[in-house]
Amino acid sequence: MYQTDFLTANSFVIGMGSIFNLAGNYFNYNYSPSAEEADEIAIASDWNIIGEDIKQAISGYEKENHKQLVLPF
Repeated sequence: MYQTDFLTANSFVIGMGSIFNLAGNYFNYNYSPSAEEADEIAIASDWNIIGEDIKQAISGYEKENHKQLVLPF
């Protein structure tokens, strides 16, 4: 997924809060119980993004050439 709310009004407040870190762990990160599970999740995410890129490339080709691309798989 892509992040669309890169700069928001709360960014300054969040940034200041993370500098002082008054509440302890300020941000939640994606933690995994093991390194293997973290790798599995990261690799799956990477391949999903690659698949989306391929889908967009095929769609662009079809629109540009006014014909449907037939793939053997």
